[in-house]
Amino acid sequence: MPAEPHSPPAPSPDADPAAKNELPFEVKMAFVAQAFWAAVMGITLAVFLPKFYTDTILLPAGMLAAAVALARAFDAVTDPLMGFISDHTSTRWGRRRPWIALGVLGNSVVFYLLLVPPEGTGAGMVWWYAPCFIVSFLFVTMVSVPRGALAVELTINPRERTSLYGMIALFVALGLIVGAILPEFIKGWGVSGSRDVMQTIAVLCVVGYLLTNLWFLQGVPERKDFLKRGTNPFVPGVRRAMRSKPFRVMFASHVVTGIPIAIPATLMPYYVEYVMKSEEPEQWTGFLLLTYLVAGFLALPFWVGLSRKIGRLKVWLIVSFIGVTGGIAWFFIGPGDEYLALGLEVYVGMQASVWFFLGGAMHGDIVDYDELMTGKRREAQFAAYWTIIPKFALILGASIPLAIMQGVGYVPNQEQTPEVAMTIRVMFALVPAVLNAIGLSIMWWYPLSEKAHELIRAGIDEHARGKPATDPITGCQVLPSSERPVDENTSWRLDHFSRRELQASLDGGPGRVLRGVVSSVGAAAVLTAAGGWVAHAELSHVANKPGVLASLAVAVGGLSFALLLFHLLRVKPALRMQRDPVDRQTIQAHLDALANAKAPPARDPAAATG
Repeated sequence: MPAEPHSPPAPSPDADPAAKNELPFEVKMAFVAQAFWAAVMGITLAVFLPKFYTDTILLPAGMLAAAVALARAFDAVTDPLMGFISDHTSTRWGRRRPWIALGVLGNSVVFYLLLVPPEGTGAGMVWWYAPCFIVSFLFVTMVSVPRGALAVELTINPRERTSLYGMIALFVALGLIVGAILPEFIKGWGVSGSRDVMQTIAVLCVVGYLLTNLWFLQGVPERKDFLKRGTNPFVPGVRRAMRSKPFRVMFASHVVTGIPIAIPATLMPYYVEYVMKSEEPEQWTGFLLLTYLVAGFLALPFWVGLSRKIGRLKVWLIVSFIGVTGGIAWFFIGPGDEYLALGLEVYVGMQASVWFFLGGAMHGDIVDYDELMTGKRREAQFAAYWTIIPKFALILGASIPLAIMQGVGYVPNQEQTPEVAMTIRVMFALVPAVLNAIGLSIMWWYPLSEKAHELIRAGIDEHARGKPATDPITGCQVLPSSERPVDENTSWRLDHFSRRELQASLDGGPGRVLRGVVSSVGAAAVLTAAGGWVAHAELSHVANKPGVLASLAVAVGGLSFALLLFHLLRVKPALRMQRDPVDRQTIQAHLDALANAKAPPARDPAAATG
């Protein structure tokens, strides 16, 4: 994919006085209202739909797990593609809103189809569930990636960013609360039967989701100054993102914590019924979810205020600690402990809503840091980067527990063996606690503070004036794009290749680059084929009850396919490199610039991140 033509840096949004003003309240409301219904739909799919399909539709848990794994793998592959497409879209309606509109319409239809399946039960229903569930992720991607990018673009002010994401978190929390009690509330209306309850939920959600998104599309503008900013090729964009220390740290944390995200939501109904052995499992599942979500909702203003006083990173670490200790405590909840479980949900729920504003605000800081280092605004691409590998990790959390349950002998609608109950207990409580503890330790090394972000914005302004700036993490001087030793076109072109591949071209000629790319393509193709073969063998017959191996094969095959696409995009630049090689001096200058960017951290207190 060719590099973009050279263009001077666009003026910083700080140059526009309006960019510093607070976002109008009506714009914020238009943006966040849709999050309510999206949250209701999300908790329905994550918590209530799996048990509906295993216990009412009688779809074997292993087949459900395999379908979830396929959907998650497909979702992870489409995310970066959607980010790239959105950043490169240009219409009179903007580059984000057309995709959001299309995704909202498609998601509404598929959500209804998932909740209102045709009559029938058994393994054959996988042919309804799997296609609908997989396609639903495509439409969610069309909505979430451009919307996430637009949230970052709306304001560059860190406090305003925190305020916007705080409002989003508030509406998400309200939506999760309503979604948790909605099934029991509908039953109180006199609606009986799982199918009828699901159909009522589907109608309510689709209507609310469409109306609030219509408000969003009419009331949230796109910033014209960001539309004028240059774009970049996909592969070099990924490579430059991975050079960013803030991105790498948070990305690694997301990968680790992506595994346990879905486990409690998926297993809660099973935990209440088969571990706690509640006499009214559906009612107590609703009570526990409601307690968890209400606690998060009530604690949200406290966390927003605390983040302004002590910084977002410290709040991140505090709430992570709550999640770890709460998960450990859940392991000791057993039969007759319903009220003790409610108290534990208050403690754990305190951190439930924090992530909806904390992560988004910190992601925005990383996008700003990337602009300082690359001269480009890449909100949608980063919104996709946050999810591609973590979503493959999420496959393990969303599907493996169901497959393991089946493997140890889970049978729906009856008393489970002690082995099944202990398996559910360990997966629900201890596995998330351990993985979240690892994610917490990784985030300890996150280098951006609010002070560092102020220096980043100042550096971007310096670049807009054609002057060098200082990297607040390393203390190194960062030249504006037009003043760097390797011109922008050539630099982006060389970033299609790793440093090892470029060094090999210096040692053995430009043909070594093509050889390295072809080797990478071959390795990714072999892994993709292997994962696909194993998954096909496990899933080829509907009568089979696939286990853990099927989900693992889908995860490996999907990740390998994403890498295959990435390396295939490098073939054309490698062929060009062989026909029209870059001179040795330029390649060496490019490598030297990359090495110099890894200077020791600054000791100047004004530049340190704290």
